[in-house]
Order: sequence, then C-alpha cells, then structure tokens
Amino acid sequence: MLIRFTRLTNDRHRFEIVRDDGSREAHELETRSTLAHDLTHYAVEVEGVLRHSFYGTLASGTRYADLVVEPPEGPEAGQTELVVAMLQGVFNAVDHGGHDPQALFSRIVAGFDALGRERPPWLTAELIGRILERLRSVRGRWRATPFHSTLELEFP
Repeated sequence: MLIRFTRLTNDRHRFEIVRDDGSREAHELETRSTLAHDLTHYAVEVEGVLRHSFYGTLASGTRYADLVVEPPEGPEAGQTELVVAMLQGVFNAVDHGGHDPQALFSRIVAGFDALGRERPPWLTAELIGRILERLRSVRGRWRATPFHSTLELEFP
C-alpha cells in the first residue's frame, strides 16, 4: 500500500492511500493533531512488522472513515494505539536526539502496567530505537516537503 501525505498549507494536509488492489481514498486533515499520530503509527507498524493495526487494517480494505468511528479490534491494534500515544509526544523532538530507547521502553512498559494492560510481546527497547530512527527519517522528509508536494511512504 502506498501512503501519501500532501502538504496543502501550514495547517492542512491531504492523507491518501492507494491499496495494492488499486482502490484508493483521500481525506483532507488538520495537520497539527493528526500528522504526528499518523506518522508515529507508520513507524511503529513498519518497524514492529504489525499487520493488524491502523495501516494494516486500511491495507486490508477497511475505509478510513470506518476506522475513525470504530478503531480496529484485537490485542495488536489496542496495544499499538497505546504505544503510539506514548511515543507521539517525542515526535517533535525526535530530530534533536537525546531519547534513550531503553528509558522510553521502561516508560511505556510502566504505562501498560499502570493501566493493567498486557504489554505487547513485540515491544522491546531495540524496537523503540528503530522506531525513533524511522520517526526521525519520516519527520525530516515531511519537513523537506514543499507546499503542494507529497511525501510517499510504502506500507508492506
């Protein structure tokens, strides 16, 4: 699946997906609240080789509007959403480094424990390090994307 983020203005972007079967959909979104979340999902799902979370569900044919109303079900999707929520706070600071993957891993594990939720078996400090690198890369590519141009990402 191809994922496209087109910079429209400082505040708006177009989110488009082109599935492997050729079907596509696009939505204009508010950038401030959604871009960090969507790119963090991308980094977590690609690096974690997750296929039953947000992008995997879109790739399988579920419409974006349906996911907004009812998020994907299942343990992987719920765990991914919590990891993304805990990591998207570092999105704007990821360019400056200084994030210790082991410390972030410990904070995320503590968050799962505090909520009484089962920690994802796929979550490791090494994975957090790869996610941070992927985030740094996609954030840099987004920042270099001129207005009315598109950042394209492949989702396996």
